[in-house]
Formats: sequence, structure tokens, C-alpha cells
Amino acid sequence: MPDADILETLAPEKTIMETLTELLAMDIGGFSLGNILAAAVIFVICLVLIKLCLRITRRALAKTKLDDAVKRVIVNLERIVLWATALLMIMGKLNISTTSLVALFSVAGLALSLSLQNTLSNVFAGITLLVTRPFKAGDFIESGTTSGTVLRTGLFYVTLRTFDNKEIHVPNSDIAASRLTNYTSEATRRVDLSFGLEYSCDAGAVREALLAAAAENGKVLPEPAPAVVVNAYQASSVLYTLRCWAATEDYWDVYYALNESARRHLEAAGLAMAFDRMDVRIVKD
Repeated sequence: MPDADILETLAPEKTIMETLTELLAMDIGGFSLGNILAAAVIFVICLVLIKLCLRITRRALAKTKLDDAVKRVIVNLERIVLWATALLMIMGKLNISTTSLVALFSVAGLALSLSLQNTLSNVFAGITLLVTRPFKAGDFIESGTTSGTVLRTGLFYVTLRTFDNKEIHVPNSDIAASRLTNYTSEATRRVDLSFGLEYSCDAGAVREALLAAAAENGKVLPEPAPAVVVNAYQASSVLYTLRCWAATEDYWDVYYALNESARRHLEAAGLAMAFDRMDVRIVKD
């Protein structure tokens, strides 16, 4: 009799489980109720996760110096990718064939990548520049035949300002593929100035005059000490090079000032700067 009591006790539970199973298997518009509920749960979870991922991305981008338009593009692309993934998961749970949809996405992605080949190359080059950081806003750089001060780095272009106050937008792919020189990454720069003097000039006197020109310039750094070397013997002159160091921000001031003062000191010492000359002899038969 105890066994009969146990069976009578379990019978309602079994009936409830069977009822629940039948309820979940109920067909609604070609979909079972269980799959619809599971898809709804997946949708809610994806909604929460996507919002969380987008929030993390926005916080990370807020710490960068990218333009607001570039930040919006990155966030929108991330949103599209995440929702496309969520859509495929939900369709799979509803037993909807995703093969054709995946094929459609693949073909569309291939066509889009081919049509945006140059744009994508700029995007990936921009990401490379942001990761490696060979320069920052305010640096003076030279890339290929273009030089200027960096105003901002975008996802597609690097904006430069030239000496004559022109704004140039250089594609990221051009900068990433060419030789890049950053003139302001270091605190000091060496100033090299060459002067051609006549062969009759005494080397010691030339050295003394050029060093005097460097000494009177207050922006020339005392260490490393300025130096004058004989650089080359040319056809009509001896080439002397004055080398001194200056703060990076003072480079051009020192460069132009020394060009002027060096000539003055050379002339005061009676040292003549050379110029190309040609001797013509007429020989009669």
C-alpha cells in the first residue's frame, strides 16, 4: 500500500511535466513555444551584452584624440557586427536556415571590401598609426614630399599644417607606406651649416670665426659644444661645416641667425667666401 501512495503522490507531478512539455512544444506560426521563449531569452541577453560592449568601447575611445565623427563610425560598425551575430544566433534557435543569409552576408562583405579597398587600407593604416604612435598632435613630421605640423590623426587621414599655413589631409596609407621623419620627437636638434671658402683662407681662422658666431647666439646650447670641421675639398672652395645643438623649438631661429652672423664674422676676419668660377684660355694656333 505504501507504494500505491507514492505513485498517487508522483502522478500529479508527472502530469505537470507532461503538460509543460506539451505547452512548450505547441506550434505557433510554425515555431514551437519553447524555441520562441529561448529566442526571446537570447535576445534579452544579447541586448544587455551589446549595450555593455558599446559602453566599454565609448569609454575607451573617449581616452583617444580621434575626431567625434570617427568615434561614431567605430561605434556604429561595432553595433552592426554585434547585432548581425545576435540575429544569426536567434535564427538558429528558431530553426531558421542561416546558410543563405550567411552566404548573402559573405557576398555583400566581399563586394563592399572590393569597392572600399582604398578606404579600408586607410582605416587599417590609421589603426596601425594609432597603435604604434610614431607621432602625436603638435609634432612636425615629413612623409614623402609632404611636411608639416600634425593637427589631428583620423581614421582615414592625417591633417597637417604647413609652414605657409596650408591645411593638408594626407591618407593614412600614404604615411604608413612611406618613410616618416619626426623632427620634434626629441628635445634637441643639431644645426648643420656649411660654408664654402677660398683655398687661401687659413683653416684655424675660419674655425675661430664660425665658433665666435655660434658663441654669440644665446640659443645655441653649450653642451655638446659647437664644432667646425672641414667637410670637403671642392673645385673652387673648401667646404667648412659648423655643427651646434639647439632646443627643438629654437632650431629654425638658430639656423637663420647663424647663417647671417657667420658671414659677418667671416668678413670681419678677412675671410672670403668662394664662388664657382671658370678660367677660360684662348690658345691661338
